[in-house]
Amino acid sequence: MDPGGLPPGGKGLKAGSGPARASDRGARPAAGTAPTAAGAAEGEGRGSEPASAPARSRAETRRRLLRAGIELFAREGLHAATTARIARAAGVATGTFYLHFRDKHELFAAVVRDALARMRARTEAAAAAAPPDPLEQMRARTRELLAFAAENRSLGRVLLGPDAGQAGLAELVFDDMVPGVEKGLRSRLETGGVSGLHPEVAAQALVAMWVRVIAWWLEDPERVAREAVVETLVCLHPASRSRF
Repeated sequence: MDPGGLPPGGKGLKAGSGPARASDRGARPAAGTAPTAAGAAEGEGRGSEPASAPARSRAETRRRLLRAGIELFAREGLHAATTARIARAAGVATGTFYLHFRDKHELFAAVVRDALARMRARTEAAAAAAPPDPLEQMRARTRELLAFAAENRSLGRVLLGPDAGQAGLAELVFDDMVPGVEKGLRSRLETGGVSGLHPEVAAQALVAMWVRVIAWWLEDPERVAREAVVETLVCLHPASRSRF
């Protein structure tokens, strides 16, 4: 997902991290029954639909819960949303929620993991189609990242907003982005493309800036043209110094 280059994936995350509020406690599924969220939130992954009718129904219920969770988390925040309200928004009973997720924290984590995977796939595809020049690669990744955020505003606000940090998931976002940025900077240092910086420090700073800018832009995409955001972020990358 990162504009400066991305490895195959970030660190893993334990499902259900974070304490559940009283309104979120209830029946829990048996160990190992919690499903993954990949492709469910926005109808992704339908090409591998389960063959049986009950399995298809279960997959569709999971998708509805994820979509409802995204909207409620984006609009009201993690702490205000409850499992009962998420279930109601999805059109299912509260008990059905617990057949898919242990609590709202596990649902929130599933949303974040799924969003990172989907954004990574899109930015990597954009980079693969772009010219090999490092700045063109960065521009393609950044442009695709902004496009994904614009097309999925609620999802982007969940992923990049303050609740991700409060739920202990901000580290997952950074883990997904920083290694690739740092790798790209080290490569540029070795070839003389950049100089005078520490790649690890610079990678942390760049990712923090990108996350903050994109989160700010998502609140009101009309205030700045998307392409202006893309070009500004590209120009602020150390690799752009020689092009000024």
